[in-house]
Amino acid sequence: MDTGKNIHVIVHGQRDLFEKVKTILIDNKFANENIIPAKLDKSGDKGEYVAMVWPPMAPKEIIISEIVGNKSEPGNSRGMGAWGTVDLKELTRMSL
Repeated sequence: MDTGKNIHVIVHGQRDLFEKVKTILIDNKFANENIIPAKLDKSGDKGEYVAMVWPPMAPKEIIISEIVGNKSEPGNSRGMGAWGTVDLKELTRMSL
């Protein structure tokens, strides 16, 4: 992983977890300025990363994935907002 790239953090509405995830990412050499709260209206770009707490309702881990593409076909959404059409490749998991 290139820890100098942007990493978008998805906490499924549990904003109180953002700082905890950020600390874990910084401890794993990600640059503070590249750790970004995910937004529903704009996804990340191909080659960037996503850190998502999992499972959504009682998170126990952080899944780190690379954004490998974006499906623009309507009706193929698998998630919320702009992130619903993003193709991800899972890279690793970390304990939360």
